[in-house]
This record gives sequence, structure tokens and C-alpha cells, in this order.
Amino acid sequence: MGSTHNDRHWARTLAAGVAAAATLAAGMLVAGTADAADMRDPFERSIQNGNPGLWANLGTITFSNGHKYEGMEQSLGVVDKVNGKNVYCIQADTLYTGTAGTWGEWTDAKTKPDAQRLAWLTDKYNGNTDDLTQAAIAGLIHQKLDPMGNEYLSGIERLGWKDGTSWDTYTAKMNSLWTEAVANTPSNLDMRYQYTIGKRKGTVTPSITTENGVEIAGIQYTATLNGPAVFDQTKTNTISGTTTGQAIHLPWTATGNGKVTWSVWRKIPKAVKLSSPNQNLMGPSDPETVSENIQFEVLNNFKPTIQSDQSDHRIEYGHAPEDDLTWHVDPTGGDWIEGATIKSTGTLYYFANKPVEGRTTVKDGVKAATATAAGDRDGATNHVDAASITMDPDFVKTHPGATPSSLPDTGWYTWVWQITPDMQDANMKQYLSTDYDWSDNVLEAESTQHVRNMQPTIKSSVSDAYKTDQSTVTGADGTERPSVQIGSAQASDKTDVVYLEKGSVIRDKVTLNVTDVNGDGKVDTQDWLHTKDGQGEGKETEDNQITLTVNGTIYGGMTREQAEQAQKDTAAGKTVELPKQAVKLATATFTTNKAGDYLISSSDEDKPVAQWKAEDGVNLTNLPSGYATFVFDIANKDQDTENQTGIEPSRDYPFAKDVHEAPFTADETVMFRLTPKLDSTVSSKEVKAGETTIDKLVVAKTNEKDVWPTYPETNVTEGETAKSTPLSLDFHGVLYKVSDDPSAAIEQTDTVPENAVKVHEADIKDVTRFGTYTTDSFTLTESGTYAWHWVMTPSLTGDQNHNPLAALAWRQLTHGRVQHAFGLASEIVRVQGRKPETPRCEVSTRSQGEVTLENGRADLHDELLLKNCEQAAKAEFELWKQANGDQSGDVLITVTGKVGAKDGVHSPTVTVKETGTYYWREKVYDQTGRLVSYGDARKPNETVTVREKQLASTGTGVLPAVAAGMLLAGLGAAFALRNRRRA
Repeated sequence: MGSTHNDRHWARTLAAGVAAAATLAAGMLVAGTADAADMRDPFERSIQNGNPGLWANLGTITFSNGHKYEGMEQSLGVVDKVNGKNVYCIQADTLYTGTAGTWGEWTDAKTKPDAQRLAWLTDKYNGNTDDLTQAAIAGLIHQKLDPMGNEYLSGIERLGWKDGTSWDTYTAKMNSLWTEAVANTPSNLDMRYQYTIGKRKGTVTPSITTENGVEIAGIQYTATLNGPAVFDQTKTNTISGTTTGQAIHLPWTATGNGKVTWSVWRKIPKAVKLSSPNQNLMGPSDPETVSENIQFEVLNNFKPTIQSDQSDHRIEYGHAPEDDLTWHVDPTGGDWIEGATIKSTGTLYYFANKPVEGRTTVKDGVKAATATAAGDRDGATNHVDAASITMDPDFVKTHPGATPSSLPDTGWYTWVWQITPDMQDANMKQYLSTDYDWSDNVLEAESTQHVRNMQPTIKSSVSDAYKTDQSTVTGADGTERPSVQIGSAQASDKTDVVYLEKGSVIRDKVTLNVTDVNGDGKVDTQDWLHTKDGQGEGKETEDNQITLTVNGTIYGGMTREQAEQAQKDTAAGKTVELPKQAVKLATATFTTNKAGDYLISSSDEDKPVAQWKAEDGVNLTNLPSGYATFVFDIANKDQDTENQTGIEPSRDYPFAKDVHEAPFTADETVMFRLTPKLDSTVSSKEVKAGETTIDKLVVAKTNEKDVWPTYPETNVTEGETAKSTPLSLDFHGVLYKVSDDPSAAIEQTDTVPENAVKVHEADIKDVTRFGTYTTDSFTLTESGTYAWHWVMTPSLTGDQNHNPLAALAWRQLTHGRVQHAFGLASEIVRVQGRKPETPRCEVSTRSQGEVTLENGRADLHDELLLKNCEQAAKAEFELWKQANGDQSGDVLITVTGKVGAKDGVHSPTVTVKETGTYYWREKVYDQTGRLVSYGDARKPNETVTVREKQLASTGTGVLPAVAAGMLLAGLGAAFALRNRRRA
């Protein structure tokens, strides 16, 4: 065993000797100090003197230059320490014998960048004892700085690491360390400065970066300012710190005017090289202080500004455009310099329209006044009031009497403040740059609207006032019709009129508003004047708007022609004067301090804001027929501003101008329909049997100012004015026998008594004016008491003498029944005694009885029957359509031409197109044209019924057909009123 032991020992000794030679050849310390005096067993796991590193397996490494290490183990790591710093071999093919030689800076330009990175890396890991880490650093030094390094590393890779570390692990460590060195080795110092607030404040940036320009963390530095500036953080001219891997901005502030030089010192380790007679070494030096500097200019001034907040952004006449100022600094110029007192001049400009920020300039306005202010700190305030405002002389010349509290116009007043060096005291100019010229220009938010006056508006609408009216009137035919009819420009009469029955409630709806004085596109309380307690910022509300007095007047008694022309002139903007015949009918006054709709009515049931008050001698229930217009006024002289605002009214206060609504403004015209008063007088109140009598019908005014309606002719040549045609009316009179006793008393009533017997009828047609109209004579043959009764029987739904504007005629005439009372003393005839009877001409007709309506038409004719009528010469036939109710609602369809009066002669044929009940009435004239006989109405033998043709059926539907006939008959009666014609 001993032999074996000795062999093994010899082998180790031999191997150790070989390994020592290889270690020296590879530049590795294996034993002893730097001069290798004390050799160790090459099989130990740590390298010479306990320096960290790794051993390779036994083997041979051959270099391309012929050098060779044969049969040896290799170690790679720190070879020694010099001045406490690790040093490493940089000649793999040369024996290491110690640290003899000269240390100096790394001078090889090609490898210097890598040497610098490796110096940083070795400096960082100088105290690190990890074998793998130090072996990797040594490997990187061979790889980057040793010409034979890569061949040597290839040999190590082939031999492998003795402790089993894989080559991949080793190279990965090398790569990570190199990446770290590249990323963190300082290479450049990028010094920059930047102004942040003028030239008074700024930053300096000492950027310590890698060769690739990446900021490096962990580098200590010191920065110094030489000149009139200090660092904000230290308040001195020096600051120190350590880089963080991001740009460091060091803020500074100027303390005066001049040049500032700033310098930066930082410590960076450098690569050093041992030039040795045996093997060269590489290591890091102690970090060296490096400095650089740069110069820039500083100025110690600032930028004062003013915030103008006019105390009241809306003022009324009697108040000054006050302003509240707050001093500030422009952040770009730094803080307010202590001890600086800055002055500013403000100019008050007048603008007719609201200034628009960014568009309106002082050139668009008129200089009105000036004021001055001073501030000594950021946040200082000033208040500008009437006492500190000086009016501009030129402005006063053009506006005599103008003062800060008595500005002349409604418009916008804006303060524009300016700060320049020329405004400053001599010792304060230094704090502003010589070209400093600050102005807040024209700002919308800093403008005050001066309201010298307000401007109310008024628009009234009669149609709105009546649109819910439900009142009716019963016509002559028994039909109820609306008492109010609203015309329009689209109606057939092309007028803007509301038609009213006499006695209707008089209404008008007024819309009160004000104009947009401040031009903000909306109408609100800012466009009103306010009471004393409601003036001032935030105090102006609807509740304290001044109260306005509004006066309204109705003028009437005018003709259609006057109304229509006035409407046209008003619409065209012409001045309209009321005609002399216009009558002032009523007035109304109301007060309000709110915009809105207001109803003025003659009835308190409408709960109006005011009631119409009739003028002396005017009855609101019997206003003149004809056209009337409403006129409203809001005049300065009528306003009570002295008590509300403390200022008396004047020509232009409180309103810029009086408000006057012109006569016949759109939707301000009414027409009171003609309602004639009927009366009649018999020619003789007492006659003898057999004597004749006549009656005189009086068509009179119900109001002395009544106007007879007209309508225009048609078929007028273009360009000519249509002539006016008076409305044509018909009246039907009936003579009733009331008693056989000539002395019987007759009670005056509104209706015809049931016991009254109709003995004669008369018609007065085509009445076109107020006046008296006489009937034909009539012979009374029987004694007794008789009375006339007259009813207006308008034919207004026909053509009105072939005029298609019958609708206009119909609108202007009352839709109610017009008659006089029955039993008027002037209408009573008393017949005494009886003459011997003489044969009387008896006239009757024989109708067709019943006729079928076929193909929408039916042909009707009548047969004349005469007895004792030798004097008869001519006959004409009237065809009437019978209405429901009494005869007053019957409608005349047509009057035929005259034919020879012979017994059995037939009337001309008349075609009708509606079902219903019709009857014939005949008139017989003698040779002189005197009416001999007029047939009675509704006589059975003179009645003809027009029915629809019956369809073949199973017997059902008869009753509905009859009902339909009755309905059509009723409608026919109504439509006949609309289609009555006069031949």
C-alpha cells in the first residue's frame, strides 16, 4: 500500500510541478504572493493566496504563436491585489512572475472603451469573492483586452471546469456581467441649461451617461454656480448628489443680472495597465474627479399682471362702471420680487355691441375714461369706483354732461388695464424687462353692460283672445251659429279680422316682452330695469324688475275699405293715421313687472288683467257696426320710475323710445257685425173693409255710428282697385189678423201669437242702406184688428248679386234673427165694417206631389189654377225649400221668368239636386204690372216631396231610408241658405 502511496504522491508531485509551470505560463498565480515564492498543491480548489476563481481540468493548451501549456491544470480569476484593488492577467501566453513594472493609464485607443467598462466592472466587484464571478471577470478581460484571450478561453472550454461548472453557465455569467458593464459605465457628461421663467428661473441638468447616451445611476457629483444665481434647493451656489439613472433637473433662481458659469464634478474609476517585463496586468484606479462647465445669462425681473373683475357686470343709469383688481404674476416670469411696487393704467372703452373676446379690440370702441392702480405683491387688490375715474375730455365733448355715474348710452363698458416700464417709478423700472408691455385687452368676462334704458315690446292678438269662445247666436232659420268668427289671410276674404256679434264680450290678448338689450341672444331679467333694491351684482331678479304701465284703446266705426287699406299700410311699414270718423270706444290700463300674455276683457268673468272701460256715451253691448282696431301704448311719461329707481322719466328713460302699436296691426282688427233695427208704420191705422193699406218698413241703425257693410266686386282688371258693393238684404213681412173685433187690444210680444192668422205676405228685397221701404197696397175685406210683423231673411250664402265673395258678406252680417216685436202700435191696422162681397180672384197651383231624385237630379214644375181672375195677365213662380220649424227659415231656391197667366198653364221646369220638401208660390200681375195675387207658403196642394229612388230590397231598410230623407231634407234646408239665387 505504501508503494502505492508513494507512487501516488510522486504522481501528484510530478503533476504539481507540471501544473505550476502551466499556471505560470497561463499568467495565473498558483502559490505564494505576487512573486510566486510560495507554491501550493495544484489540486487545491482555490487559487493562489485565496483569491477567488475557478480551476480547469488537467490538459494541454496550445497557442497559434507556438506557446504551449502541456499536461497542466489551469486556473482563472484574480491574480493579486495592488493597493487593495484586484488585478487581472492580460497576457494568456506569458508567464506571470510578479507585479514588477510600471502602472499607467490605458492608452490603446482601440480597446480603451472596453478597458473603461472593465475598470468600472472590476471596481464594482472588487470586494466580491465569488469564484464564478471573478473567473467570469478574468475571462472578459482576456476576451476584450488580451490578443490571445479567445484562444485561451477556447482551450479552457475544451478542458472543462474541474468543479463541474458547465461552460454555458460560465459564458452566461460573462455575458450578464458585460451587459451590466456596458449599461453602467460612465462615458459622457452632458451638461444642459434651460430657462423656465424668462431668464429669471431655470434648471441645469448634469447628465452622466453611457457611451450609448443612457443615464447612469449611482454616480456622485457636485454642481456649482458661479455668478448671480443660486440653487433653489440649497439657496446656495453649490449642490451635491448621486445620479439616479434618470435626468436630474436642478432648479435655480437669478439673484441679479449677468453671466453664470456652472460646473460639475463627478468621480469615475479608470482602467490602468501594468507594463511588466514578464506578464502585463490590468486593474481599476481609484475613482477620479472630472469637471466640466458651461455659461448662460440671467435677468432678475418678473411679469406682473392684473385680473380685472368688474364689480357689477350690469349697471343701470345712475351707477358707475366700478372694477375690482387683483394683482398676480405671470408664472413664466417667476414670483413677485419682494419690494417691487408696480403701477398700471386702466382705460374705459365704450362698445355699442357686446365685446367678443379674441375678436373685439380697443379700436372697435370709444375711449370714455381712465384710472390708475398700484400693486406691491401677488394677491394685492384695488377697487376702482366713481371717485377714482376720470372722464376722457373727447368723450365728454361728444356726450355733454357725461360723468362716471351718468353714462350716456346703453351699451358695453370695458376696462382695459396695461403695465409698461414707462408707467413705473424710476427705482422700479429695473423689475420689468425694457420691452414688457402687458395688457388684458378686451375681455368679455370683464365687461360691464350699462343699461341707460330698456325697450319693451308689445304684440296683441285678438284671435288668441277669442279662440276658446263658445258663445252662439240663433239665426232666422233656427240654427245656432258661433257668435265669433276668426278670419285670416288664408280665408276667402283675405282679411285678418275677428268678426263679432253685437253684445259680445270685448277681448284682446297682449304679449308683453322686452328687446335683447345686452345682445346675449336671449331675453331675460338682464334686459329690464330694476328697482333701487334690485340693482347690483346678483340682486337683479324678475321680482324686482320695474313695473310698467300699459294703456290700451279701442277705436271703431270704420269701413271695410278703411280697415283693409290700413292693414296693408301697416304691414308695409307705413305710418297709419286713424280716419276722422273713427270713434274712441273704450280704454284699459294695466301694470306689470313681468313679461307674458295678458288678457284684457270687458267681462270680469274672464279674470282679465284689466277691464275695458267705455268712453262717455258708449255702450259696450251696442258698439257701432263696422271695423274697429286695438291700439296699445307704453309711454315714458306714464311710468312711475321716480319712486322705483329714483330717476324721473324723460324722453329716453326708462325706455329708449315710446312703444306705440299702430292701428290695424296684424291680428288687431275686429268687425262688429251689422244688426239692423227694424220698425214699420202702416199708412192708415184705421180703414174700412174693402179699402187698401200699405206698410212702410224702417231699416234703422242700432247705434248712430253703425256702418253698412260692403264687399268688393269681382272680375276686376288687374291693377285696378275693386269697387265696393254694399251688402244686399231681404226682408219678409206678414200681415196677421189678430181679432175679428176692430177695437181689440194687442199685447206687444217677441213672438207671433198662436191665434194670429196670416192674411197677407210681402217681401222687400235688395236693401243696401239704412232707410224706409214701402210695400205694395193690399185690400182688407174683413173687419177686425190686424198687425204687421217683419223679419230679415238674408240670402247671404248665395252669390250676393252673383259675387263669389258672399262669405265676406256673410261674415259682416249678424248671424242672429233680426225682427221687430209683434204688436207694435205703429204696425196695427183696424178695419171697420164690410163692403158687399164681390167675386175674388182665387189663385192656386197643383204640384207634382212626389218626385224621385234620379241620377242626382229631379225636374219640378207647377200648374197654375185661376178662378175669377179675368184681370190676370202675367204669372211668375217661386220655388222654396221648406226648413224645419216655422216659415222664417225657408229658403228661396229660384224665381222663374214670367209667363202668360192662364188657368192650367205650367211653370218653367226647375231642376233641383237635393232631396227634401219644396213648395211653390205664385204671383199674378194685371196688365199694368200690379200684383193681383201672391200665393200662400207651405200649402199642401203646392208642396212637392223629392225623395231618393228606392232600391229593390227584401223589405228591410225602409225606415232608415225615410230617416235619411228627413236628414237630407234638413241639410237641404241648410244648404239652400248657402245656394239661394235671385234671377
